Amino acid sequence: MAMLEAIEKRRAYRALDTKPIDEEVLLRLAEAAHSAPSSMNSQPWRLVTVTDETVLGQLKEALTPGNYWAKKAPALVAVVTNNSWGMTLGERNYAPFELGMATMAYQLQAVQEGLYVHPIAGFNAELAKNVLGIAEEDSIMVLMVVGYPGDSSHLSKKHLESENGKRDRLPLEKVHAFNHFDNQLKPEGK
Repeated sequence: MAMLEAIEKRRAYRALDTKPIDEEVLLRLAEAAHSAPSSMNSQPWRLVTVTDETVLGQLKEALTPGNYWAKKAPALVAVVTNNSWGMTLGERNYAPFELGMATMAYQLQAVQEGLYVHPIAGFNAELAKNVLGIAEEDSIMVLMVVGYPGDSSHLSKKHLESENGKRDRLPLEKVHAFNHFDNQLKPEGK
């Protein structure tokens, strides 16, 4: 599969199957994130893949109501960082940026594996940290919901429309310019 095709195929789907994911597959996803670039090779992200039914059930209690669909997932992955783990230049801390590159690498490998990965911010971070034994000073930046494609009949009307609808992206000229920042790149009303 061509890289651009894999990127375009990646979407944050919600219709998941409960079928367990082989550990070898999950390790390949982790290896993809592990191989992501980072400043000074700091690798300021840590992944905690949760598949144990008891721990998974406890972690799912941290999900917000809008993420009801994620309760079907056979795996959740906590992506953890701490600003001190990455490179900082002046006021620019690179850890969140680099964590984003790692999660994208993870998602692209998931496309190759026939899996859906849906990153979410809708969770109670303190509860999730307690369940996973993550230190107070560290942060779960995102949970990734991982599963095989499944039935969508349990999804809300809004989520069904999103699941089955056309991928909605801004026109390229609204997000890219050559040589100078163009005012049309600014989001409307900002």
